[in-house]
Order: sequence, then structure tokens, then C-alpha cells
Amino acid sequence: MFPRTIRSLIPVSKGRTISSKAYTDAIVLLKADLKQAMINKDNLKKNTIRSLLSTIKNKEIDNKDKHFDEFMLYDIFSKMVSQRQESITNFIKNKRDDLVEKETQEIEQISQYLNSLPVASPKEIEAKVIQFLAELKQSQPDLKLPQVFNKIDWNTIPKQWKASPASIRSSIANNFKKSIK
Repeated sequence: MFPRTIRSLIPVSKGRTISSKAYTDAIVLLKADLKQAMINKDNLKKNTIRSLLSTIKNKEIDNKDKHFDEFMLYDIFSKMVSQRQESITNFIKNKRDDLVEKETQEIEQISQYLNSLPVASPKEIEAKVIQFLAELKQSQPDLKLPQVFNKIDWNTIPKQWKASPASIRSSIANNFKKSIK
């Protein structure tokens, strides 16, 4: 059996389904960093990590029967960064510089975890999508956007491209519109 300190970091509990190694490693890292932030009395980091862990746990509860992987974490972290960017915009309008600074620091914290995930960057995804769309346009020039989504094997492409299905979909939608113009 693991010693008490290590056992508490292992993210397997009742009801949790099998997850990818990268997902499990990221959760272990978050919990270890949370513990260190609590020891260091770093309230900003502690609260940010608690927010991340809480959001992840809620996602797990909502999607009980799904396999959890680094792509799900990428989507969660990206969404949290964009929420904070929207908050910063609102805080700037309301002249709340103290809250702008706090949100900026939280974005930096979340971005560190986001960048540590073994997933493709948005630029890499966009390059693959542009190439994919160009090949499709050559073979089928009159293809519409819904038909493009049907041409993708959603079981293999996200794994091959190391990207979440949501990031692939959004990149396809953005680049398809650009390629029409």
C-alpha cells in the first residue's frame, strides 16, 4: 500500500472511470501543487487550483460513463482562460484594476497547466485543418460545412492530431469560412 501522503495524491476514487495517463498525471500534479500552495500560503494559486479541480470534478460527475483524457482538460482549461479574459474586459470597463490584476494572474496560472498538457497547439491544429480542407476542396469543391464534419473520423483524428474534438471543430468552422471568401 502507498504511504498516506502519496495515496492522497492518487486521483482514483469511487465512481471515477478509467482515464488516460496524461489526465491522471495532470490531476496528480494539480493536487501536489495545491498542497504546496497551501504550505506556502499562496492564496491566489491555491484558489485557482481549487477552481480547476472543482470544475474537473463537476465535469466528471456530469459525464460519468465517459473516458477522461488530456483533451477534456484542454477544453476545460481553455474555457476557464477565456472566461477570465471576458471578466478582464468587464473589469476594465468598470475601472476595477485590482480585479484585472487578479484575473491576469489566474490566467497565467491556468495557462501553465494548459501548456503542460501533451496536446497540439492551436497553430498546429489550424495547420492540419487548413491542409485537410485543401485536400477536401480539391476532391469535392462543392462541399458544405456540415458535410465536412461528416468526413472526419472523430474516433481517430483527435488522437492522431493530439487535439480535442471541440478545438478541431472550431478550427474547421473558422477556416472553412475563410476558405469560402
